[in-house]
Amino acid sequence: MKTNWQTKKLGEVLKLEYGKPLPKPHRKSDGLYPVYGANGIKSFSDKFYFEKPSIIVGRKGSAGELKLVKEKFWSLDVAYFVTFDDKKYDLKFLYNLLCTLELPKLAKGVKPGINRNEVYSIDVKIPPLPEQHRIVKILDEVFADVAKAKESAEKNLQNAKELFESYLNNI
Repeated sequence: MKTNWQTKKLGEVLKLEYGKPLPKPHRKSDGLYPVYGANGIKSFSDKFYFEKPSIIVGRKGSAGELKLVKEKFWSLDVAYFVTFDDKKYDLKFLYNLLCTLELPKLAKGVKPGINRNEVYSIDVKIPPLPEQHRIVKILDEVFADVAKAKESAEKNLQNAKELFESYLNNI
């Protein structure tokens, strides 16, 4: 670990806030804001619960699933949303950090759920904010390259299937 990085409890870095129920009459398919459950968008609404960029963390059911959110949103009670000091921490750095923690493994119970106090107790290594920005920039470039490679591989596979089918049709 670099000397200017700090080891902290995750609960010192971010907070997992509870989402809240949204009555069905406020849910619609053409609303202005996404309504998130534990594993993604469930509907839309003209109301929002939180207006800053955040991370949705599945709390019940799809416990530990993560979604980076940049617009105003509503988080249902089956999910947490992350709050943090944006003068100290980069949102995308925190998202990537949470992705490495394998939060779904913390899920317990018949309907798997995550206890935020367990999440808060995890030790994490945190670099200064400029280093977080640098790491995010590198990861963004790598993920963009991976997406291009995946797209190219899928196109190559499709071309191979078409070539094979064409060959079979000519037999």
